[in-house]
Amino acid sequence: MEEDFSPAKKAHPGILVKHIRSLAQRLEEGGHEVTWDENFPGHERFYAFDKLGNRLEFLEAKAS
Repeated sequence: MEEDFSPAKKAHPGILVKHIRSLAQRLEEGGHEVTWDENFPGHERFYAFDKLGNRLEFLEAKAS
């Protein structure tokens, strides 16, 4: 890691996944905090942080 590195506070990758609830459960079981966000119509979405403090967004389209 670079000496002056600091993770971005807002900018982050968004990762489209399947079985988002299962993924969230696995992350939580591994000790990672998951924060759900209901403000994306038509999708389920949560945020988590990697071991370096980078914010990651995971989302899945809701079934019609």
